[in-house]
Amino acid sequence: MARILIVEDDAPIAILLADHLRKVGHVVRIVGNGLEAIVLYRAERADLVILDVMIPGANGYDVCRALRAEQGRQPIVLMLTARVTEEDAILGYKVGADDYVRKPFGVRELLARIKALLRFERRDHDSQKLRAEDDAEALTLGPMRLDPAGRHAQIGSRQVDLTPMEFDMLICFARRAGEVLSREQLLSDVWGYTDSSYALTVDSHVTRVRRKLASAGLAPEVIGTVPGVGYVLSIDALGTSAPPASQKQA
Repeated sequence: MARILIVEDDAPIAILLADHLRKVGHVVRIVGNGLEAIVLYRAERADLVILDVMIPGANGYDVCRALRAEQGRQPIVLMLTARVTEEDAILGYKVGADDYVRKPFGVRELLARIKALLRFERRDHDSQKLRAEDDAEALTLGPMRLDPAGRHAQIGSRQVDLTPMEFDMLICFARRAGEVLSREQLLSDVWGYTDSSYALTVDSHVTRVRRKLASAGLAPEVIGTVPGVGYVLSIDALGTSAPPASQKQA
C-alpha cells in the first residue's frame, strides 16, 4: 500500500486512475489545481505523485520544483503530459520528475510503471529493518559515503539530497565502480524497465546526479560517458580503489 496523490484536472482520467489504484490497496487523493496540490502534499505527504503538466493554478513543472524544494523525504514524481517533444520530456526530468508518460496512455502500461516506481518505497520501508546492519551495508568510495539502509549520501561532511531514483542510480554505479554500465542495464537495474526507448530517462538522471555531486565538491567527470556504450563511475576521479567484489553485487 502506498499513498498516492493524483494531480489532474481531467476528472474522468483522475477518477479512472484512482479507481484502479484503490483496487490494489493504495490510498489515493485527487486534486485538480497545482497550487492546491502543493498545499495538500505539505499537509498529508505522499509516496508517489502522479502529476499532469497542464493544470490550472501552477503548471506541473512548477509543482514538481516545489515538491523537490521540500525538506525531508522526497516523493516519487511521475509526470503526465499531452506534449510530445523531446524538449518537454527533458524539462520534466530537469525539474525533478522520476518518470514521464505521454498522453494518451494505456491504463495497464501506466499501472505497470507505477508498480515499478513503487518498488523504491517498499525498499525504503523494508530498509528500516536493516538499521542494525547499517555499518556493514554502508559503502565508502574516497570522500563519498552511501548508506543503503538509511538511503543517505554524503560527500565528506556534506549531505547530498537525492530523489529515490537518483540514489538507486548512484548506488548502482558505486557497487560497480570502474565498470561501464549501459543505458539498458541501468534501466533494468534502477527502474525495472526492459524497453530501451526510455534511454532519455537514464541520460537525464545521470545529468542530475552529476550536478548534485559536483555541488557537493566532486569533479564533474566523476560519472564519465563512454560514447556508444554507457556510463562509468570513475575510480580515479574519486581518488580511491575499486570496492571489494562482495560490494559490487547489485
